[in-house]
Amino acid sequence: MWRLLLPFAALLLAAQVGAALGDEPLLRPTHDVDVIYRATAGTQVLQQRVRWSVAAQSMRIDPPTTGVYVIIDYLTRRMSVVHDQEKSVVEMAAPAGVAGVPGSGAAGAFVRRGEAVVDGFGCVAWNTTDRTGKPADVCITSDGVLLQASAQGRTLVSAVKVQYAQQDPALFRVPTDYTHRVLGATR
Repeated sequence: MWRLLLPFAALLLAAQVGAALGDEPLLRPTHDVDVIYRATAGTQVLQQRVRWSVAAQSMRIDPPTTGVYVIIDYLTRRMSVVHDQEKSVVEMAAPAGVAGVPGSGAAGAFVRRGEAVVDGFGCVAWNTTDRTGKPADVCITSDGVLLQASAQGRTLVSAVKVQYAQQDPALFRVPTDYTHRVLGATR
């Protein structure tokens, strides 16, 4: 399962690296949104659900594996991987370069390519670089929703359903009654 979750999360986060200055895209949604993405990980095609809460300044990623989800809290700079079946949480620092997380530097510049439509929503196409410095293309709405990311002429992530709606705050809370393990903590 981690083999599938981590590449998708890395792609989604890498596509959102940079600073929203000047003629660059907004890199965090300005409205609550629920997006289902089709992602390509090697030869596998999978769907992942990503939700954003403006009030909580948090993103929730639900991979195709039932009972596991990731919450990234932009305010505390923490990422929590929640396993409902095991009633456990693995906590760690948010990955370096997550857009808008205080202390995360910009990875690359954005060059505007033009307008596009993905899943019926207009977006601006941008050339940029991914976290490894390789060329990447992203299409981001004017209010900060990533609709598509591609590299080397191949679409890696594409929105197949976008729904703007207020998100339930409970979806972005890490269960306090689960067993917590903190990665990177000294013992």
